[in-house]
Amino acid sequence: MDSFREVEKFFRELPGKLEEASFRALWYSAEKIQAGLSEIFKTEGQSHGVDWSPLKEAYLKWKIKKGYSEKKLHKTTTLAQSFTYMVETGKAIVGTPVPYAPYHEYGTSRGIPPRPFMTPVFQKFIQGSYLQKTFRIAFREVFG
Repeated sequence: MDSFREVEKFFRELPGKLEEASFRALWYSAEKIQAGLSEIFKTEGQSHGVDWSPLKEAYLKWKIKKGYSEKKLHKTTTLAQSFTYMVETGKAIVGTPVPYAPYHEYGTSRGIPPRPFMTPVFQKFIQGSYLQKTFRIAFREVFG
C-alpha cells in the first residue's frame, strides 16, 4: 500500500468484503451439501459409506408390481428431488420440505429402518474440511 489513502480505503471496504466472502463461502457450502444429498440418493448410501437396510421382500414385490423404482427411498422421486438450500447473511439452510424425510433418516417404531442421508452428508462435509476450503476460495475471489 503506497499511501495513507489506500490504507484508509482498504479498511473502509473491509466490512463489505468480509460479508461478501462469508456469503460466498456459505453459498458454496450449501451447493456442496445439496450435491452430496443428490449423490447419496443415486448411490443408495454407498457414496458416503452408509449401508442402507434392504427393502423387505414383500414391499419390494409390491413396488415392482405397481411400477415403482426398486431403489431404496425411491418409491417416487419426491424426496430425492426435494433438497434445496437458502443462504442469508450469516447462515445457510439446507434441507427438504418433505414431511416424511425424518422417518427415513431415523427410522420408526413401526418398522421403517433408519436409512440416514442427511447426517452422512453433513459429516462428510465437516470431516472433509469443506467449510474451510470454501472460505479459502471465497476469500481469494473477494480479496484477490
